[in-house]
Amino acid sequence: MAGCRPLSPLEERRLLRVVRRLPPRDRTLITCQWLTGFRIAEVLSLRIGSVLRAGQLVPKIGVAPRNLKGGYGRTRWVPVLPELTRALTSYLGWLRRRWELQDDLPLFLSRQSNPDGSARALTTESARLILHEAFRRAGIVNDGRLGTHVLRKTWARKTYIAGHRDLCLLRAALNHSDVRVSQRYIEVDAEELDLAMRAVDFTRRPRAPRQKEVAA
Repeated sequence: MAGCRPLSPLEERRLLRVVRRLPPRDRTLITCQWLTGFRIAEVLSLRIGSVLRAGQLVPKIGVAPRNLKGGYGRTRWVPVLPELTRALTSYLGWLRRRWELQDDLPLFLSRQSNPDGSARALTTESARLILHEAFRRAGIVNDGRLGTHVLRKTWARKTYIAGHRDLCLLRAALNHSDVRVSQRYIEVDAEELDLAMRAVDFTRRPRAPRQKEVAA
């Protein structure tokens, strides 16, 4: 979503404080997108079998090509980081008390069941409302660029910086076919831009005065 922006580090810290206090499902939903960079539709496509094997959390979560944008390509794998591990552990414990955890059960369930009593998956619109409410509680002002792609862009920016600003690495991380698409995810930081522009000046910085040696 081209109009969305990444969160600033300060906004991330505020959001984290809010998210850790949310109910298990909502906490895990937000944390999952935040720490995997999946699109919201990809997050909602996950099943219990996507995160749990033989009663243990998987080390990596994969989204199959049929659930990726465009419906083609290769399965996108992302490691399950400690923050997400904690959220999933809490949520699956909560979920186990309400449903039998079969592999094909949607991971993120609506609070409403289907007419026949079966589990109903959370909708994209419901996920959007959950995310925006968390933003509101974290004091993140909606400047018209807050949407369900915000956390994916935040993940992309942090991955780009951690990967020594390697666009080819970012392209692979985002599962893009063209590096030019990945480049759109990177916004120039205003403070970094200002520092870079100031660095071209020829004026030398004044030297610090030398300390006079004190005779013994």
